[in-house]
Amino acid sequence: MVNEKQKPISYGSIWRMIAPMLRPYSFVIIVIVIFATVISVLSVAEPYIYGAIIDSVTQSVTDGTSATDGFRAIVPYLMQWAVVVLAVTALTAIHAWIVWYLGNRINYHSGEGMFRKMLSLTVARFQDERAGAMLHRFNTADEALWTLNGQAFRSVLQSVITFIVVVAVGTYLDWRLTVTALAIVPVILIMGIWNQRVSVHHQEVMSEKWEETSGLVGDAFSNITTVQSDAGEESIVKKFLKEYLLVQKEQLRLNVQWAVLDAGGGGTFVIGRLLLFFVGIKFVLSGTTTLGTLVMFLGFAGSMYGTVQTVMNEIPMATKSLNRLSRAARIWDEVPEVRDTPDARRAPALRGEVQFENVSFGYREGDKNVLRSVGFTVPAGQTFAIVGESGAGKSTLAKLMVRFADPTKGFIRFDGVDLREMTLATLRPQVGFVMQENMLFHETILYNMRFARPNASREDVIEAAKRAQAHEFISKLPKGYDTVVGERGVKLSGGQKQRIALARVLLANPPILVLDEATSALDSKTEHDLQQALREVMKNRTTIVIAHRLSTVMDADNILVMDKGRIVDQGKHEDLIKRDNLYRQFWEIQAGGYV
Repeated sequence: MVNEKQKPISYGSIWRMIAPMLRPYSFVIIVIVIFATVISVLSVAEPYIYGAIIDSVTQSVTDGTSATDGFRAIVPYLMQWAVVVLAVTALTAIHAWIVWYLGNRINYHSGEGMFRKMLSLTVARFQDERAGAMLHRFNTADEALWTLNGQAFRSVLQSVITFIVVVAVGTYLDWRLTVTALAIVPVILIMGIWNQRVSVHHQEVMSEKWEETSGLVGDAFSNITTVQSDAGEESIVKKFLKEYLLVQKEQLRLNVQWAVLDAGGGGTFVIGRLLLFFVGIKFVLSGTTTLGTLVMFLGFAGSMYGTVQTVMNEIPMATKSLNRLSRAARIWDEVPEVRDTPDARRAPALRGEVQFENVSFGYREGDKNVLRSVGFTVPAGQTFAIVGESGAGKSTLAKLMVRFADPTKGFIRFDGVDLREMTLATLRPQVGFVMQENMLFHETILYNMRFARPNASREDVIEAAKRAQAHEFISKLPKGYDTVVGERGVKLSGGQKQRIALARVLLANPPILVLDEATSALDSKTEHDLQQALREVMKNRTTIVIAHRLSTVMDADNILVMDKGRIVDQGKHEDLIKRDNLYRQFWEIQAGGYV
């Protein structure tokens, strides 16, 4: 069975990816083809002109014409030659600019489309692959598309048209010499096709290994505090160098194969020219062609072989680019597990009733379910708490509410409407989700807080920060709300990041609030003050609080106790602690001083 990472190049996937980007520029592509054709015709005119000059000089010598008259006879050809050279130079420059313009536009659309596509993938998809590897695939796809654009619309297109023009003109002038010049072309094509077929699989493996190397670097950067706190710089560098040298060694072997093909092709073309010269001399000596025609065909052969050599030389880079683009196109073809259904509609302004009906969930097919037949209803405006041991399924339940995943069985409804019937873009803004580990953008605090509500005023941001007990520490920072927090918020403590994340949600003011260990990183004083503020925030707002510390959920309207993916008990705090149950065990441990 072929592994996903070892699939051959999928030309269909590549075409589905780039075709929509090319359609708006059909006219530009036609212009590029016209320019390439004109340049090819003018390029072929050069050997025709200097062949005519040779014949004119030979005729002058044969006729005994004076040097002055002989030179005067070739002046028109020299002027034509100069005009052709100037025209080719100017047209080539314009042609290159148009191709670059097209490349920039295509890359703009592909970058936008690829970024949107990657952002639409589920959270679980990103957990299955290193972020560095995904970033490498994104970057190399952009580079590959730019390379292929230049190859297709400059090198290859120009070469193919030039080859056709040379063969057509050569056949018209002397079909015998044309056939002689073409004799070695099939050999070169066979070599190129063989090389391409052999190298495709090898380059696929190489692309995978380069992605893994980039993923290692990305992991090190993302976990820089761990690397440095454990003095692991040397260890991680050694691991990187080991991987990098192995990949480089394998890539070099493939490059040697391409170099041999290039050298072999060059040698074959020399044989072709010698064959043409040998046959042409026989025709000249027998009087069936002129010396100028032979010289002209030697020029034609140079153009012909040059175009074939160009195409052959492009094969290694094209193979690498197509491989990289194919790997990106597989992502392009991916259908996210969580997506809008065809009949999904805009979510209404939610009141906040939350209903779980017989919900089961497993992360992978065949795995044991994390949630098993979970059912409960949260009336709009009430606060429900969910408690249980680690691994009981609490956070999974929370993630289902923002559709990071969909239930394997059962239904989740807001105000009686199945979440899958609402578009993600209108559902998720109405569910404020604050996690235990909150990552921030490498931007200012102001940007991070406004992320869910970009048009919020500075005054609104400050008010939200005050409610989240964040304004005081933000004000003490060197640039206040304009302080850049660093990669993943590395310049801030865990508690500070939690408060900013909470302030961001409060600024968005959603009707449903999900707090997954949202105060776990806070000190007792800050947590107490924040709890006081949250009580005001939770009024008339549906709130799901997930917590280990029972002191944070004592005032909830209802407490759900989870164990091994099931709800095993529920009720108010004062009722639960009276029963001999799991909740009472938690309370006795924590009340005994372990919190």
